[in-house]
Amino acid sequence: MPMSDDIPSPTLLDWDTGAEIAPLAPGEVRAWIVELDAGLPPGADVDSAGPGPEMEILSDDERARALRFVRVRERRRFARCRAALRRILGGLLNQPPESLRFRAAAVGKPELDQGPGVVAPIRFNVSHSADLGLIAVCLGREVGADIEKVRHISEAVRIVGSFFTPAEQAAFATIPEIDRDVIFHRGWTRKEAVLKGIGSGIGGLSSRQETGFGTTPLTPQFTPATPDPKVDRWLLWEAAPRPGFLAALAVDAGDPPFRVAGA
Repeated sequence: MPMSDDIPSPTLLDWDTGAEIAPLAPGEVRAWIVELDAGLPPGADVDSAGPGPEMEILSDDERARALRFVRVRERRRFARCRAALRRILGGLLNQPPESLRFRAAAVGKPELDQGPGVVAPIRFNVSHSADLGLIAVCLGREVGADIEKVRHISEAVRIVGSFFTPAEQAAFATIPEIDRDVIFHRGWTRKEAVLKGIGSGIGGLSSRQETGFGTTPLTPQFTPATPDPKVDRWLLWEAAPRPGFLAALAVDAGDPPFRVAGA
């Protein structure tokens, strides 16, 4: 599949259930922010309102997973996020969203199931935190995504010491206490995006990839990660899609390799 040497920053859109999904160009990366508490009836309580009609397009397994959540709110949020994923992929494939099937790839990462031995050209990844979901898709390249609501992490220093490189640990030690929650989450979302792109767990990452923390201002749209937007074979972008939230996106540069346009 021919590819450009450069890849522009991914487009970040707000998900609307009735939105038309334009086809993807080869190598194009597109992502959506999903408001997981949207669509509730007027006056409905966010914590007690259960899943709505989105459950109808989920598979039996997905419905069972939704019902395993103890909190009703989390059942609804899971169902809404999965329904959005199905509608996005169904729109790209021109298939009914309820007809899609999924499977685990060799490394355990979810992928579309289009038959034995068939690797779907559309790759995707999903993340959610609190009331926001992030769904990323790419045509022909593996993609990883992570979104986190910034909160105080009392064991941030221990986590950095366990899963970040020595250089990252040294850099984090210089961050003023007042800034550590935001900086920690910038580093964490970057690592998670790469890991989810690979389909790997957190163990062992610190000895192989150095994603850094980043100190340049973020915008609501994805911009190349700083100081280096390329980690091993992964291209990194980050954004602040909503106040109090951080997101990162990683795309496999592949062969032939991509470069981040303008970086």
